[in-house]
Amino acid sequence: MTPLELKETVSSGLLSFPVTDFNAQGDFHKAGYIKRLEWLAPYGASALFAAGGTGEFFSLAASEYSQVIKTAVDTCANSVPILAGVGGSTRQAIEYAQEAERLGAKGLLLLPHYLTEASQ
Repeated sequence: MTPLELKETVSSGLLSFPVTDFNAQGDFHKAGYIKRLEWLAPYGASALFAAGGTGEFFSLAASEYSQVIKTAVDTCANSVPILAGVGGSTRQAIEYAQEAERLGAKGLLLLPHYLTEASQ
């Protein structure tokens, strides 16, 4: 997907921010996340955000980040593009962006660490 195609995609309809599923121990719950994505994908969203804007990006262990992005891409690759949340320090954000690209995400959502309080 080219940058222009991505721009057209995110400008053309509903953008969905599915919540990332966690188990009782606070670890990524892959099976629950797959069910959530499969349920959301057919509703006509232009794109789905993985590890993104509903706050879970900052709750993920580094090892879980790749699992979340890969699960979203593998589950939705044929139906809706995945945009991956990236953030933290500049170096960490670059590493996450490169990993998201490697895993097949079509775009990124930058999550600056300084916008993490409800009052902001």
